[in-house]
Amino acid sequence: MIKKISKTKILIFLFLILTVIYPLFRMLLNVEWSNFSTLVTSKNFLESLLNSLFVTVISTLISILIAYILAFTLNRTNIKHRAILKMLLTTPMLIPSISHGLGLINLFGANGLISKYFGFNIIGSTGIIVGSIIYAFPVAFLMIDDGFNYIDNSMYDTAHVLGLNKFQTFKKVTMCYMKKPLFSTLFAVFTLIFTDYGVPIAVGGKFLTLPVFLYKEVIGLLDFSKGVMIGLFLLIPAFISFMFDNFTKDFSNSTSSIDYKIKKNKIRDRILTVFVYLVLAFIFLLLGSFLYYALINNPMLDKTISAIHFNYVIKNGIGSYIFNSLFISIFVSIFGTICSYTNAYITARKKGKFRKIIHIFTIISLAIPGIVLGLSYTISFKGSFIYNTFIILILVNIIHFIASPYLMAYNALQKVNQNFEAVAKTCNISTFRLIKDVIIPCTKKTIREMFSYFFVNSMVTISAVAFLYSVDTMPLSLLINNYEGSMLLGEAAIVSLIILVFNITLKTIIYLINRKEHKRRYIYELD
Repeated sequence: MIKKISKTKILIFLFLILTVIYPLFRMLLNVEWSNFSTLVTSKNFLESLLNSLFVTVISTLISILIAYILAFTLNRTNIKHRAILKMLLTTPMLIPSISHGLGLINLFGANGLISKYFGFNIIGSTGIIVGSIIYAFPVAFLMIDDGFNYIDNSMYDTAHVLGLNKFQTFKKVTMCYMKKPLFSTLFAVFTLIFTDYGVPIAVGGKFLTLPVFLYKEVIGLLDFSKGVMIGLFLLIPAFISFMFDNFTKDFSNSTSSIDYKIKKNKIRDRILTVFVYLVLAFIFLLLGSFLYYALINNPMLDKTISAIHFNYVIKNGIGSYIFNSLFISIFVSIFGTICSYTNAYITARKKGKFRKIIHIFTIISLAIPGIVLGLSYTISFKGSFIYNTFIILILVNIIHFIASPYLMAYNALQKVNQNFEAVAKTCNISTFRLIKDVIIPCTKKTIREMFSYFFVNSMVTISAVAFLYSVDTMPLSLLINNYEGSMLLGEAAIVSLIILVFNITLKTIIYLINRKEHKRRYIYELD
């Protein structure tokens, strides 16, 4: 059995070398360093870099502020329907980032539903900032909301006994535990916005950002060397975020066993409840614009209800793009879950030389933006039998998203009784049978969340696959870019809605399964 485990570790190690380290290494070899100084001093590069920094800093700060207020409201006030509100607030994560830009065009563009009555146009830096906030705040909200679960609530009673006022309690207690989650969120959101090209390409207009500059240089001019050099700058914030998250000690590593006592404060509750519902109203106004543009013949000339946009996408083979995305997402979910769970089992419950190396290689994808990973795969595998096939699209998505599901499984497996392997060895039970009959049943909910994470992100991603598809393998999300570029806003809206419906459907199924299992467990405990 030891030999088999060793072989498994070696196979995983080689797989990660081939899919993570090798593409990055090949990408770096493709750089013509003699042209580096020419690039970094060029007008377009400096302009795009400064533009990216400008919109990213503003969007990051506002996103985190909104996210903190939302997380505080759901954890520290008497607001009702917390679980439903939490799901609704994360709805923007279920559509591609380019769709957020598209929604802003529908509402606040030159002929937007709202802007045409007030004579303004959101296209440019303002549009990128607003779109980036909508795209990023749900991620920040989930991270900060999770951080509230690790505050030792008994410390609030201690602070009260010591006579600390509200500000001192916030500084000494809340921020003591929330410091690392907030810094992690800061780096994660900054990286997410800085490396995104979906929102800027949709609503940026002539305001050029670094990811859009990279995309245009590679796709438009086929200058891979310049693309790699630009990609290196996109790696910097992601690498800093990766180093901070994985090598900074966190003192709030245990969940409090005492519930937080929420004090009655009607004014606070009403104000924050209104804020939550205003955020939700804006989100669903954005989503509603998709439905409006999909159903209206022409928002500028003919506002009658029509099926013209649906007929267009059907005639242009929308079914094949739906099949491509579902095929890719399902296989990414299956193989990604198996791969990340296997890696997590080895690193969380086994010992050996490769354990730490496998852990680092698995989570290193956190430091690789999707557009850079896609570029590295293009350079590394162009001309190979997997290039422009479903295989490479599935592979790049697995590597792009593997870190978060892996960490889900890693944390869950560490909580499972560590003596199971010793008992199985004593009883001569194989590792495979132990995992199948004991470990997996103990972590079923985590596995379902891993599957859901892979599926949803594979449906919405654009950056990782932008350089790797062919006419026959093009995912549905990339169709939004094509339609938006041709100003077919109704057709682009339909594609966004289709992706949203599939993701909501899966999320609902996972939610119902978890709820049914929770009820069954509750009834069993009562019996």
